[in-house]
Amino acid sequence: MKIFRFGTKSFVSAILFYAVTLMASQIALGQYVCLPNGTPIVQTGSITAGDTSQTGRINRDGVPSSCTGGAPTAAPVAGTFSYDSYNYTNPTGAEACVTVEYDMTGCGGTANNSTQVNAYSTFDPANTNTNVIGKPGFSTVGTGTLSFRVAAGASFTIVVHGVAAVGTGVCTSYSYKLTYRTGCRQAGYDRSNDGKADPTYFRPSTGTWSVLNSAGGTNNLLFGLNGDIITAGDYTGDGQTDVSTYRPSTSTLYYSTSQTAPQSNVTYVPFGASGDVPVPNDYDKDGKTDVAVWRPSNGTWYILRSATSTVQYQTWGQNGDQPITGDYDGDLSGDFGIVRNSGANKQWYILNSNFNYGFFYGCGTATPQCGNSVTFGATADRAVSGDFDGDARTDIAVFRPSDGTWQYLRSSLTAGNLPGATALAGFNWGLSGDIPQPADYDGDKRTDFAVFRPSNGTWYYTNSTNGTYATFGIQNWGTSTDQPATSPYLITNP
Repeated sequence: MKIFRFGTKSFVSAILFYAVTLMASQIALGQYVCLPNGTPIVQTGSITAGDTSQTGRINRDGVPSSCTGGAPTAAPVAGTFSYDSYNYTNPTGAEACVTVEYDMTGCGGTANNSTQVNAYSTFDPANTNTNVIGKPGFSTVGTGTLSFRVAAGASFTIVVHGVAAVGTGVCTSYSYKLTYRTGCRQAGYDRSNDGKADPTYFRPSTGTWSVLNSAGGTNNLLFGLNGDIITAGDYTGDGQTDVSTYRPSTSTLYYSTSQTAPQSNVTYVPFGASGDVPVPNDYDKDGKTDVAVWRPSNGTWYILRSATSTVQYQTWGQNGDQPITGDYDGDLSGDFGIVRNSGANKQWYILNSNFNYGFFYGCGTATPQCGNSVTFGATADRAVSGDFDGDARTDIAVFRPSDGTWQYLRSSLTAGNLPGATALAGFNWGLSGDIPQPADYDGDKRTDFAVFRPSNGTWYYTNSTNGTYATFGIQNWGTSTDQPATSPYLITNP
């Protein structure tokens, strides 16, 4: 790993010709992004047997709520439990996603000392399964995150309670950080900051980005060299997608701080080593894309956290795997994901940032925190994860070139008490030879099915419009040698 540094300089527009094979591990990000608004609120407290008591508590279903909600899926657990409650009002002037990052490590490590943190539009201690707008999914003695949506000016209540009967369970100390976030949207190239992805391509021969703005008009931006890897993201946290490339020859990521003259306003970050695969995402929940790489030789992720300028290390995967980032647990933090070809199938392994329980798809009902993998897709399929069902969680998905179909597992659906995706959905959109470009083209916060057809330089995208797929778009934009860049990476054949 090289020691990183930040720098700014004028971008040289000369073209550097060297051969770089675009790897199959360059894939589309699937992350629901929200920008922090205002100063976080920190609350501390303790639970004792003498606290006020509530009747019943939410049944644990293994799925934390996200910015699109998450009501209880089962009847409440009977009993009487001690609780603390705190009232808040959304001050942002807009609909907000509220995140609650809690630390219950001071509660001890036994079942009698575990807690739950829940959010209510109105809290009734005699009816604890009603008016629920946010839940953690688990009881906890550690750390975790839950998120929920609150209208502008709306009030809500955070409740911290024990899970053992009054007189048994206590918590010496707990804390949580409450953050209001606005401007929530799906990841994708959005230059105009209107919540809609813009069809964009990168022309390696000239280092030019060409953007077809959803708000109207076009832009041609000079940025990058032949052989660079597309790494567009919001590195500045202003809600607009920044042009960005990763240069394998120097292991350096470049991004622009200007939407009008990117070649003259460049930040460069030497980060990584030869052979590394760029995997930028927002891993620290500060609303900014973090510079990150995955190293196939040792299966390790290296992340330069923008919130603290520190490097995070995580071993997840092995040589030959395909890294695929996203937010599979809905906590607004990038998760570590890899896809491994195994025989005729793909195996998915996801390490969730929330609870650190690992991949919970395909786990048994008795062990929702297990770290099993899930088999999904054939080896010839292309991994194209995104939030296709609009629950603010990344769905496992593949595009099948042989028949032009998209197949995905809906993270919003469950079967019985089994957490995670169990319902398969399919959609026919594309032909063999098309390059998938999933993004949110209609601004409904769902990933839309989209392809770029190199044979005729045409984009085909179907608008999800809250799940109806009633409209579609066709745009001639680019040529056969251009690289589509609306999804942050070019998605190639495996």
